[in-house]
Amino acid sequence: MIDFKSLSSNQRFFLNIIVPSAYFFPLVLAYLGPKNFGFGIRGLVYAGLSIGIVGILLWIAATWSLGSSLAVLPETDKLVTKGVYRIFRHPIYIGIVLTLTGLFLACGSLPCLIYVLVILIPLNIFRARAEERAFLEKLGTPYKNYQNSTFL
Repeated sequence: MIDFKSLSSNQRFFLNIIVPSAYFFPLVLAYLGPKNFGFGIRGLVYAGLSIGIVGILLWIAATWSLGSSLAVLPETDKLVTKGVYRIFRHPIYIGIVLTLTGLFLACGSLPCLIYVLVILIPLNIFRARAEERAFLEKLGTPYKNYQNSTFL
């Protein structure tokens, strides 16, 4: 387990750059790679776009709800329970996965869908668990109660 508090400012800066880059990489791959829209099934294009729209709306709503509490690395000084955070503990991660999965399904990009499954979902699970450990350590019982009242 990484102790984020013990990282140097250079290490924190590196992680603040590399983690978002992990989300950007498959977009470049999808843009540059061959496209087989909906894997040849027109309905998958519309389904993928719908999933992507739901994901981006959730991602935007979560970012809006966090306001100044938004951070790449797990840290907090207060518990955010407004907006979509009343329902989900990690709506940004859910939104990212839905957005990219929908986009890559619509584009018909198998390599990018595999990237989401093999890299992005595990990365988001790791980040969510690291956040939860940090929040439990800092906020204690209020965060535990919040965990018990929300999904994912």
